[in-house]
Amino acid sequence: MKPFYAICFVISSLQVSAASPVEQALELCRAEQNSLRRLTCYDAINTDINPSTSTSAVVISKPAVQEAIAVEEVTTAEASVESKFGLEHKVIDDEVADKLSVTVSSVSYSPRKELIVTFDNGQRWRQIGTEHYSIAVGEQHYVKRGVLNSFLLGNNNNNRSIKVKRDK
Repeated sequence: MKPFYAICFVISSLQVSAASPVEQALELCRAEQNSLRRLTCYDAINTDINPSTSTSAVVISKPAVQEAIAVEEVTTAEASVESKFGLEHKVIDDEVADKLSVTVSSVSYSPRKELIVTFDNGQRWRQIGTEHYSIAVGEQHYVKRGVLNSFLLGNNNNNRSIKVKRDK
């Protein structure tokens, strides 16, 4: 008699997992951070669409359900800390321009012969290094992003550019 109850319990638990909607199963798979586990979770979801009734049946294997429950148990604080580790300084902002065209309003030099350029928008940029760069008041120049958070000052009339950093 006890095996009969055990079999009934297993069958009822499988029916409950099969009754979960597709959206919940997909959301659980989306929450998985590991790409291989996420792929196996998506593969475990088997959707069979019946064109005559336009209903869908979802069959989820028991390991996929257990993985999805394990994913839900991970707190969001731990997941966000782990996902942001090492990327704190690499905040990508889509609103930031890659290139800024400006007109030179004043040019001066530091005691170390570094070029200091003030543009018409009030920004002041200082040269990094001591290379020669020809620049005059009233000329149109650009400041563009380089690699590793560096900036380059250049002109469309020639192919020279120098590294600069912003003072103000």
